[in-house]
Amino acid sequence: MANWPSIANPDFGFKETVYKPQIRQEFEANYVQSRPRSTRSLKRWELAWSLMSESDYQALLNFFTANQGNTFAWTHPVSGTSYTCRFSTDTLESEVMTAGWRRVSVPIEEL
Repeated sequence: MANWPSIANPDFGFKETVYKPQIRQEFEANYVQSRPRSTRSLKRWELAWSLMSESDYQALLNFFTANQGNTFAWTHPVSGTSYTCRFSTDTLESEVMTAGWRRVSVPIEEL
């Protein structure tokens, strides 16, 4: 399993979501019956950099290309907890802000 590349941490204020799906059944008398679909929850993160250097972007791009569809180890920058993750979309979004700097966002999720 690969390790997250050694690049600058994402901007603070990045999104963190806990996902635990449920199965819901609605009835005609306006009752709802529900139960958990799974026994555990998953965490999702939307990592974002308002200004990422071009060299860090190229490292992230190479990592994304090599590991899309596979798992990798990622350490949460605040808690220090290590997670086994995957990219949750098929794209790596970036926007060139100025020469040598990009705005980047990448969603990952825990396995």
